[in-house]
Amino acid sequence: MGKAGSNLLFLAVGAALGAAVGYIAAYDKRDELLHDIVDYAYKIKDSLKGVADEGKEEMDELVDELDAKNK
Repeated sequence: MGKAGSNLLFLAVGAALGAAVGYIAAYDKRDELLHDIVDYAYKIKDSLKGVADEGKEEMDELVDELDAKNK
């Protein structure tokens, strides 16, 4: 993803967080909603960590292949 795509992603995440905070401020069942948001955030974090780990493994394999070819 390029720099522009990354910037748009962060803008979208920031807008979503801002909307969520505004919604929470006006919502009667704040505790339940906050709990749901935190659970969802942890799910996203775990998912992103898994993707990052897979990418790291692929990069390590590529580096090993390049090292083997250069010897």
